[in-house]
Parts: sequence; C-alpha cells; structure tokens
Amino acid sequence: MRRVVLGLVLLLTMGDSCNNGIVGNQDYGGVTGRVLDATTNRPIANAIVSVGSLFVVTADAQGAFTLPHVPTGLQVVTARMPGFTTDSTTLRVKKDVTAQAGFLRLVSVTKPDAVPTLPPPATPTPEVSIEPTYLPPGYTASPGPTAAAPATASPAATGSPASPAPATSPSMEP
Repeated sequence: MRRVVLGLVLLLTMGDSCNNGIVGNQDYGGVTGRVLDATTNRPIANAIVSVGSLFVVTADAQGAFTLPHVPTGLQVVTARMPGFTTDSTTLRVKKDVTAQAGFLRLVSVTKPDAVPTLPPPATPTPEVSIEPTYLPPGYTASPGPTAAAPATASPAATGSPASPAPATSPSMEP
C-alpha cells in the first residue's frame, strides 16, 4: 500500500512539474460566411455551422454566420442542415482576424439529378475611391479628369504655328 501511495505522489509530482503555465491554444480569430441552397442560391436559415465540435453557431435568416472565437491555424468549417448534404471548407484562421469562409453551398437530398446547381453568386468587391479624404485648410482640389477635347487638325495641316496649351495646377490659397 505504501508503494502505491508513493507511486501516485511521484506520478502527480512529475505531471505537475511539466506544466509550463500554458493551457491549450491562447490565440483566436474568427470565421464568417454564408450558407446557400446550391440549386437556387437562396440562403438557408438556421443551418448549423461548426468548426470541430466545440465551436458551433446557426446561420441567420440571410444564411450568414460568424464564429467569433476560433483557434488559430488550419480549420475545417462545416455547414449542415436536415434535408441537405453537408459542405465543408478548409481555411487558415489568424490571430485577431476574421477569416472569410465564403459560400457554403448545400444541395437538397431530394433534388432530381436533372436539376443543375447554380454557380455561386458574385462576391462584391469594395470600390476604390480616388477622392481625397483630407484637404488642408485653404486648398481647393482641381476638378477631376474631363472628357477629351475633340480632335482638331494638326498645325502643319492648317498652316498655322502651334501654340502650347496653358498648364493647369491646383490653386493654393494662403
């Protein structure tokens, strides 16, 4: 009995000395996306979306989901709904960044083989603006590019000397 107790004490002491103060993964990111019906491209509300078995959410009425607290690294995101097939995608989750899973497209299990699935909808891209976001006091921006002036005959063809066009620059008022 004495040996058993000493063995347990030794085992517990060795196990405790291996602890370096870190328990599991301490870095997290997020995952967001949408769940769609592959035959109609309509959202599937209340679809179950998961990363592993610990991180689970349901999609909203527009099929959108956000998993806010997912461990960093390669993760498999899976969407499922009764009456539909499952769909998964693998993506890399980075610390404090929300990764885009895109569209998880589920096919109805009752879909006839003759009905094709649709391509996923286009993903909107942000438009780049060339408008200045800050103008110093007293600075007036020059007007943007204008339509090209109609073509005229060259000076050599008309016999008149060429005159240079005046240069324009933004006006800077003190």
